[in-house]
Amino acid sequence: MFRYIVRRILAMLPVLFLVSVIVFSLIHLTPGDPAITMLGEEATPEAVAALRAKLGLDQPLPVQYLRWVGSVLQGDLGRSIRSNQPVSEAIAQRLPVTLELAILSVLIGVAIAIPVGIVSAMRRNSPLDTASTGAALLGVSLPNFFLAILLIFIFSVHLRWLPPIGYTPLADGVLDNLKRMLMPAITLGTALSAIVMRMTRSSLLEVLDQDYVRTARAKGLAEMRVIRVHALKNSLIPVATVVGLQIGGLLGGAIITETIFALPGIGRLLVDSIFQRDFPLVQGVVLFTSLAFLVVNLLVDLLYAFLDPRIRYS
Repeated sequence: MFRYIVRRILAMLPVLFLVSVIVFSLIHLTPGDPAITMLGEEATPEAVAALRAKLGLDQPLPVQYLRWVGSVLQGDLGRSIRSNQPVSEAIAQRLPVTLELAILSVLIGVAIAIPVGIVSAMRRNSPLDTASTGAALLGVSLPNFFLAILLIFIFSVHLRWLPPIGYTPLADGVLDNLKRMLMPAITLGTALSAIVMRMTRSSLLEVLDQDYVRTARAKGLAEMRVIRVHALKNSLIPVATVVGLQIGGLLGGAIITETIFALPGIGRLLVDSIFQRDFPLVQGVVLFTSLAFLVVNLLVDLLYAFLDPRIRYS
């Protein structure tokens, strides 16, 4: 197990290197000059040149990249051009919001998807199966921004049950925090539940056709016991893969959802830094989210051994 983890960590390094090269190249190819953005369009060429020299933007791109990578290897993601705040500190301030949103979204999605997927598999081709399949198709097809606006219109504008936008830290009030996080979590959890439900259904149907399940039924075990004890755990491996990929994406920042609901998370931080041409912040956020995605995938792979004891890592 330890050797497997070490190999996986070493395999992450080339991926992170490629991500760093791509994001550095793309952000410097985008139109706009951070110095002009900070000083304004009416700034004199001398002032712009002086600020570019101060920020190191007058150096050749390979030199800028090597300086940035050298700092990253020392644990320093740089400083924001706009606020002079350390990038790692800015990410740490926004991470709890995105982490809470991801956890709530996954809880909502899994709480809906797995029971519905089990029932749908047990009653294959029934009206209930057809209805759940149609609901899953609708959940996958419905854009997040449309569902978010629809929820705001219903629960904030019409019913006035929930605040439309904003964020309240948990320390300032658990109930108010949940009220403001509920609609964003439902927005993301709906799409997640649709994907997980379809995967749960298809995976469970495949397991139910296995010989050991038919043997358990032949012994006279109740159907729910067969599902719970013999079939469900083995069918959760592909489900865990899908959930892990979705968690990685959520930790990367649900950009549209956080922007619509004005949540100060990683996604909104990335959008703001792109508009402000804050190169170090964009590079740091993308690199962090890539690392988070890789770590979540590693944890999901390790979870396979718990779900299926026959799996061994060497």
